[in-house]
Amino acid sequence: MVTANTTILEANEDELRGGRNDDRLRAEDLQDALADSNVVAIVALRGGAWFTRILPLIDFSVLDRRERRVAVFGFSELTPLINIVASHARGVGVYGMGPAFLTYGMKRYAATRLQATDRDCATPEEWMRARLHNEMTAYFQQVVSLIEGRGDGVTCDARLLQGQLSNRFEATFVGGNLTVLSTLIGSKFKASIEPTGRWVLLEDFNDKPERFDRFIGHLTLAGFWEHCAGVLLGDFHYAEVDLNDAITEVLRYHLPQGTSIPILQTNKVGHTWPMTPLPFQLPARVYRGENKEYSIHWPVSAFRVM
Repeated sequence: MVTANTTILEANEDELRGGRNDDRLRAEDLQDALADSNVVAIVALRGGAWFTRILPLIDFSVLDRRERRVAVFGFSELTPLINIVASHARGVGVYGMGPAFLTYGMKRYAATRLQATDRDCATPEEWMRARLHNEMTAYFQQVVSLIEGRGDGVTCDARLLQGQLSNRFEATFVGGNLTVLSTLIGSKFKASIEPTGRWVLLEDFNDKPERFDRFIGHLTLAGFWEHCAGVLLGDFHYAEVDLNDAITEVLRYHLPQGTSIPILQTNKVGHTWPMTPLPFQLPARVYRGENKEYSIHWPVSAFRVM
């Protein structure tokens, strides 16, 4: 059974008046779902906004009293939620695209990756609309397959930009959207993004490199690079402009001098389409392919909750 609180879904937002006025209702709705052992998955329809401020209203200890695990899928503004859920034994936090993001992601893909001839001369909007229903269906089919433990798991391809890596090794990830991730530093939830021995995933969009530099600087001042195992850079862009190379250069100014912290880069994680669902706090096997290409793989058992 699929359910949702339509009052929350249909709430009006006013950027000039605090965004939303249903903070308590949203927090209670989410806490109830996290506490209910009959709930097997929570899917955020989009990255959302005005979410981070309701974190203090949620009692995440309800996760520890669950009878079975719950999988939570979300990204962007939901970065804190996914990391916090993943830090609990009864939680599976999956950094993955909200299905409502398909409209943006597919249009940008058509505009930046496809020639007009590849789109059958359709506009990016028309190209997206012609495929939206099938892609929406495929998204939920994948979610169901993962939580039921069916299929081959998930693989994310990445390219080595810096450092040296073994041909095979194990990696565990924390992180997410750079801007929102920084809000957890120094908070009571800071343990959920502890970077020691872990790979730090970073992605973001629609801002200037100089502002991203400030947020990366927050991680630098918090000592993120002293003990992390590596950095996985996801997609960075501003409208139709690719910022991946620019952010790579920014990051190199922040990493400790004289070290060669490995950096992997993927265009399959972030505000992009298609996007690979990436679980936090669950070990992945990483395999080297040809040249500097690597495959990051999680077995389907990592996601299974049913």
